[in-house]
Amino acid sequence: MLRLLKKISGSWLRLLNKGSMMSSFFAGPLTTIGKILAPFGVKGALKVYPYSDFLERCTLLREVMVERKGIHEHHRVTEARVHKNIWVIKLEDTNSREEAAMLTGSLIKIPARERLALPEGSYYFDEIIGLTALSVTGEKLGTVREIIKAGANDVYVVEQEKGLTATGRSREILVPATRNVVKEINLQKGYMLLDLPPGLID
Repeated sequence: MLRLLKKISGSWLRLLNKGSMMSSFFAGPLTTIGKILAPFGVKGALKVYPYSDFLERCTLLREVMVERKGIHEHHRVTEARVHKNIWVIKLEDTNSREEAAMLTGSLIKIPARERLALPEGSYYFDEIIGLTALSVTGEKLGTVREIIKAGANDVYVVEQEKGLTATGRSREILVPATRNVVKEINLQKGYMLLDLPPGLID
């Protein structure tokens, strides 16, 4: 009986130590670095859409938070690599295609202090998403809801505040993230200034 109690106490101690290390590492704000797209292979690996232009940064990952349906789950990373401009990430406790499929659509997060410093004029996806889009004439166009990585430059998806499509969805403006179009990004005041070419808005 005493031996069993010692074993149980030891297990609880390991769990407490693991929890304290996790809470220490993930103390403070989190930042989203990718979105899980689908399983990769049959052994539990994940295909991840990176929210970063620095694709090789995935090889530095050791542990992450996975946000699934509003709940954050701690996971250890056992393998991470770049494959055709996406990430392939294997989590320690995801060992089948079925388990990986359950994480589809989830977000991968790390402590904000762990993300790499960007050169001046570059921004992380989570800094851009949510900004108010203004025209150079001062008109409020909408809100940046998504960023699409497409070829030579990213595309900002701006959800318009007025008008719906025939299917009842909000109208969107697909804004090329180029210097000719994006004239200013002001994170402190929460807006980006756009000089849209003719025909971009229906």
